[in-house]
Amino acid sequence: MEFPDGNVENETPNGVRSSSDGEEGSFAGRFRQALGAESPHAFANRVDISNTMVQKYLKGAEPGLDMLVKIADGTGVTLDWLARNRGPMRHGTSQHVVVAEAGLPYGFVPVPRIDIRPSAGAGSVDLYEESEPDILAFREEWLRRIGVSPKFARLMMAKGDSMRETINDGDLMIVDISIREFIDEAIYVLVYGGLVRLKRLQLLRSGILLLKSDNPRYQTEEVPLAEQQELIIGGRVRWAGGAI
Repeated sequence: MEFPDGNVENETPNGVRSSSDGEEGSFAGRFRQALGAESPHAFANRVDISNTMVQKYLKGAEPGLDMLVKIADGTGVTLDWLARNRGPMRHGTSQHVVVAEAGLPYGFVPVPRIDIRPSAGAGSVDLYEESEPDILAFREEWLRRIGVSPKFARLMMAKGDSMRETINDGDLMIVDISIREFIDEAIYVLVYGGLVRLKRLQLLRSGILLLKSDNPRYQTEEVPLAEQQELIIGGRVRWAGGAI
C-alpha cells in the first residue's frame, strides 16, 4: 500500500472536515494548539511544570507572566500570540525556511519529506524520501528543543480528521524515525491491519495497547498482546502545524 505525497491516513468517516474556528479565542485553546502532538503530561515533564498546573491551564486557568514565558519557550510559540492572540503563532523564519539546493542559512538543517509504506515483509516499514526541487529546512536548535535529533527528523503530511483538533487534515508533521517502538503515551505513525495510521498509543497494565483518536467521533481500538507483533511503529510525531 502506498500513500502519495507522504500522506498519512487519518480516517475521515464522512469525507467532511469540521471547522476549528474559535480554538484560538482562549488561552486554553491556544495552549492546546501550541502543544500540537505532544501530550500534556510529556510537556509538563519536559519543561518542569507540574502536570496539575498544565491541566488547570488547559481547563481555563490563566497563568502569570513567568509561566507564560515558560510555556511559550517550551512550545516554540510567540509570547504575544500565546498571551493575547496577536501576531504570528510562531516566528515564521526563525524555525523553518524553504531554500534552494545551493545552500542553507547558518544554523538550519534540511528535513526530508518522506512517504511511509507497509513493507512486503513482516515486521518492518519502508521509508521513502521524496525528491523535490526545494528543501524545507529547520533551525537545528529548535529541532533539538522539541526532542528530535536533526539526523532522524522527517516531514510527513497528515490526511483525515481522526486526530482533530491536535493534528488536522493537511498539517505537516515532524516525525522522529529513530523511535520504532512504544515508549510512552504519544502520537505515532504506525502500520496496523495493512494501513498506515496516525494514532495516540496507550499501554494498559493488562498489556493491551490502545489506538486512540483525539477526535471523539472515533472509537478506541484495542490491540491484544498476541497481535502486537503485527503493529509496526514508523516514528513518533514531535510537532505538527499548518501547511507551510
